[in-house]
Amino acid sequence: MENASIYIHIPFCSDKCIYCDFYSLTKSEHLIDDFVSMLCTEIDLTCKKNETKPLIKTIFVGGGTPSLLTSKQLEKIIKKINKNFNIDNLKEFTLEANPGEFEINKMKEFKSLGINRLSFGVQSLNDKTLKNLTRWHSKSECISSFNNARKAGFCNINIDLIFGVPQQLNTDWKNDLKEVIKLNPEHISAYSLTVERKTKLYNLVKAGRIVMPDEESDIEKFQTAIQTLTEAGYQHYEISNYSKFNRECYHNMQHWHRNPCYAFGPSSHGFLNSKRYWNVSNIKDYMKSISLNELPIENEEILTNENIFNEIIINGLRLRTGIVINKIQNDYSSKTFQNFKKKTLDLHKYIEVDESCVKLNKDGIMIADQISLELMSCFNE
Repeated sequence: MENASIYIHIPFCSDKCIYCDFYSLTKSEHLIDDFVSMLCTEIDLTCKKNETKPLIKTIFVGGGTPSLLTSKQLEKIIKKINKNFNIDNLKEFTLEANPGEFEINKMKEFKSLGINRLSFGVQSLNDKTLKNLTRWHSKSECISSFNNARKAGFCNINIDLIFGVPQQLNTDWKNDLKEVIKLNPEHISAYSLTVERKTKLYNLVKAGRIVMPDEESDIEKFQTAIQTLTEAGYQHYEISNYSKFNRECYHNMQHWHRNPCYAFGPSSHGFLNSKRYWNVSNIKDYMKSISLNELPIENEEILTNENIFNEIIINGLRLRTGIVINKIQNDYSSKTFQNFKKKTLDLHKYIEVDESCVKLNKDGIMIADQISLELMSCFNE
């Protein structure tokens, strides 16, 4: 299998943020060694039937907080990947990290192991906003960690930011953006704070103890991000992502273009041979399965033609490059294509259409989900 990716989920954190719904464990560093061993076994189990090593273009180590790993633990994982996969032409190897928890010597060690891109969960450069997000690092630690990463030799760094935080003014958000621009990262991800079930934030909002900003405020901050970052020279290449020229997150592009992805670790999601699968979201169940030489897959889904069509619509509209028209014309029924053409005419106020693609304009990007639903309704076998 060519042009594939690997995602590895490291489910350990020093503390749990109020808004986070990713599977993670706190104060469980004593489990990391055993987890790494099980993760390596999972990689072996997944690849034991492969006659040749799959060619891997990107690796993304997320979490949780992967920077909690020691260099020896990370090296063990990388050696196992190298045994089972062809990573000779690896383009991008990303590791997520929290500011203030990733000292410079470890950065240098990780870089020497092949990590060539860091993604810092900064979220804000305003100490009040960080406190409201229950982040335990400060603005100064964010800046220090970024500068240390530069000193360690990293020349491809992403900074994650969050807007739509309770009590966050638009001026606060604009200052966040300007402060990050001064740092000059290659990539910036700007996400709206969402209230997910099974989080502390959800319970606090439900109880009326926290009031979320209204939709109008959220839209204003989204527009502020687009204007501020594009004026600073960042390309708005995906709804929530901005990059310098040729610095898009290649791993995420692999996902949005529906390329294969091997997934390892509890709660991780993979995509192979038109099948999406996901692992159990419990470390005890995860390790028990592997100890029995069984893959820890909780469930899987074989995608139908309609599923694939919907993904092409959703992913395509997220991207600046848009939906490739020939993809719809060549891979789907004439009825579907005619429906698609008619619908694009109906939606002319919100989209741009040329000979090769359909993409959202500045008004359409504000209602991307609604436009996606409209175009998904075009499917007809």
